[in-house]
Amino acid sequence: MSGQRGFSLLELLVVLAIAGLMSGLSVAWLDNGHSAAEQALQRLAAAVREQSGLARHGGQLRGLRWSGKRPEFVRHDGNGWRVEPVALGEWPAQLRPDWLAAEAPQLVYTPDGWARPGTLQWRWPEGAQRWRWARDGRLQVVERP
Repeated sequence: MSGQRGFSLLELLVVLAIAGLMSGLSVAWLDNGHSAAEQALQRLAAAVREQSGLARHGGQLRGLRWSGKRPEFVRHDGNGWRVEPVALGEWPAQLRPDWLAAEAPQLVYTPDGWARPGTLQWRWPEGAQRWRWARDGRLQVVERP
């Protein structure tokens, strides 16, 4: 019995910590629970709320339009709509809204809130998402299968 040697508690804890770290990283790398389209829409919704706040506090007209390939934020400068650089990351090619590309924004933020309440549908092959907004500035996001 005295010739047998086992692992110490410290050695077991180190091995368990390494195994836990590796499994946690692999799960996060494989799938973080959201598709690329859902991640892109989360980034866009955050940017929409930010642009709405900038319009409200800066007394500016800002908006969101569809370029035909990706959403763009614009600001009205008196002579027309100018594109505002907002980092949205990679935009999935199959993720599209239910409105067409246009020079004027479909969604306009004013110092008083949204220019007009309404809804917007985002679609991709695996699902859809509906955005609803009211004049008070709330943006409600609803997942659809």
